[in-house]
Formats: sequence, structure tokens, C-alpha cells
Amino acid sequence: MSDRRREPDDADGPLFREAHRRAEQLDNAATPQARRGAWAGFLRAAAVALAEGFLREAAIWGAVLFSVLAAVFGATSGRPALAVPMVISGVAGAVLVFVAVRRRWSFGSQWAVFLGVLLFQAVLIVVLWQAG
Repeated sequence: MSDRRREPDDADGPLFREAHRRAEQLDNAATPQARRGAWAGFLRAAAVALAEGFLREAAIWGAVLFSVLAAVFGATSGRPALAVPMVISGVAGAVLVFVAVRRRWSFGSQWAVFLGVLLFQAVLIVVLWQAG
């Protein structure tokens, strides 16, 4: 295990930063009364940050899944006019999601990428379906 501590940054988002701040308040509480209040605030903030984390992971996996599906559906469509753009957009979408997470883009930029890729790939899949 690593003893390295990393402070939250813009990529972590406001909910995680709030939970981190509440954890510091809990650590610094001097009296039992202050500790009880800090626990209540920390538990609320941690629960909300955990829910956002699960939603974020679902958005990441959803965007990657839709990118892979768009590429596969395009490649197996038998229509070169749709196959080429769908394969390119599928690969580009998966790479864009990976870059946004790996480079720790800001919280808002990451969510814009996840939702944008997810929406764009879904539209391409529907277009292919309607053209069939």
C-alpha cells in the first residue's frame, strides 16, 4: 500500500471535495459534541459523493459500451457509407473517454465527454437502425 495522500482536485468534483472537507472537520473536532455533528455532516456528504461516483462509473462504462457497439454495428452493417463513420466514431469515442479520465480533465469536462459520447453513439446506432 502506498502512504501517498492525494488532495482532491477539480477532476474529483464538488461532491467528493465536500466529503473530503467534512472528513477533515471530523478529524479536527475537539469536543464530543463537535465530533457528533461532524460525523453527521460527513456521513451525508460521503453518501452523496458515493452515489455520484457510482453514476460517474456507469456513465464511463455506458459511453465506452455504446462506442464499441457503434463500431461493431457499423463494421457489420454491410454499408460502407455507414460503416466507416461508425467505426471511426466508435474508436474516437472510446479514446476520448479514456483520455478524459486518464488526464483528469475537470469534473464538468469529463461529464460533458461521457454524456456527449454516449448521446452521439446512441444517435448513430439509431440512424443505422432506421436506415436498415
